Amino acid sequence: MSVVSSIAACNIEPIVPHVTVWSFLKTKIVFFNIISLCAVCVLVAAYIFFVNGDIAKGYKIRELETRLSELELQNQQLEVVARESQSLEHVAYSVKMMGFVKAKMPTYIHAGAPSVAMAK
Repeated sequence: MSVVSSIAACNIEPIVPHVTVWSFLKTKIVFFNIISLCAVCVLVAAYIFFVNGDIAKGYKIRELETRLSELELQNQQLEVVARESQSLEHVAYSVKMMGFVKAKMPTYIHAGAPSVAMAK
């Protein structure tokens, strides 16, 4: 007779090892350490990726602010040039350069009494 049949004949149940959570963790500790290490590596990589993106955006913003200040300065310089070209001194100088002369007293022509016609 085999052992199993003799145990069954004696009405004794076979001993099944009782597995607790703690004993399960003890046997699989290397597996859980590897999974934990992988999770930490993924989190660190995600953190580095997102921080790098934020830093790149910061540099882009700083570059755009610098460009904006350069354009504001250029705009102010162009406004100064526009005001100078519209000044009376500049216009008077331009008139002389174009060969214009000062006008004398204007002469007006009088046509006489207005003439009207009747409509038919």
